[in-house]
Amino acid sequence: MKIRYDFVTNSSSTSFVIISDGEFNFKDFIEAVGVKNDSTFVDIYKSLFNAFKDDMEPVREYYKRLYQGRYPTFEEFIEGKLWKNGKEILPRILDAEKDGKNVYIGKLSSDNGDIESFFCTDEFIIENENLYIDAQEDGW
Repeated sequence: MKIRYDFVTNSSSTSFVIISDGEFNFKDFIEAVGVKNDSTFVDIYKSLFNAFKDDMEPVREYYKRLYQGRYPTFEEFIEGKLWKNGKEILPRILDAEKDGKNVYIGKLSSDNGDIESFFCTDEFIIENENLYIDAQEDGW
C-alpha cells in the first residue's frame, strides 16, 4: 500500500472501478479486505464500503450519461479519461462484462468525512475471487 505525504490545499478525490461477481455487498467486501467482523477496524471498512455504495454507478450508464459525446467509444473513455492505467483496466472491464459480472465506477472524495478523506490519500487495489476494486486514479 502506498501512502501519500504530500501537502494538500484543496479537496481531492480518487476514482474507482468495482467489479463484482454479484451484488456488491459488505460480506464480500470485508472478506476481500481481509478484516474479520469482530475486528476493531471493521467500522472503518464499513464506512469505506458505504462510501463506495453511495457513489457507484454502472460504468456503461456513467459513460452514456456524462462522456458519450466527448469520447466516441466506451473504450476510448476508459483509456483516455479516467485511468493512468486505462490500457490495463480496460481488458479487465471488458472481460468482466463478457462474464456477466457487475462493473461500477465512482469516486471517493475528501469532502465526505474523515475516513473517506483518508482513503483519498492513497492508491489501492482490493481483490479476491469475487471482488475487484481499483482505486488508483487520484485527483490530487
